[in-house]
Amino acid sequence: MVELNTFGYVYVTIVITLGPLVAAGFMVARKQKIGALLLVLTMFGSFIFGVWYHFLSNTSDNVTQVHGPWHSKFLWTAIALAVIELAGAAVGFRMWRARSERSGF
Repeated sequence: MVELNTFGYVYVTIVITLGPLVAAGFMVARKQKIGALLLVLTMFGSFIFGVWYHFLSNTSDNVTQVHGPWHSKFLWTAIALAVIELAGAAVGFRMWRARSERSGF
């Protein structure tokens, strides 16, 4: 069980869980520029949060704190998650840039 402080729970709820869903909603509603920007911000924010908790901080969610048969799986899923989050931020940035070039901003 991973325990977060109040900030952590609020961050996970808003930035990591709801943010990408709201970004997708904007894109479906033809507000693609703001949706893409929100996707960039939330995916990069998720990346920063994940890197901090999985690799840098001294918490129970750090890859060095998971032992036994789950260590390898946890390590590789943490790495895969970081790659996916960076890829999501890059896709969002490319979409935002493409929409910005069309609209002149």
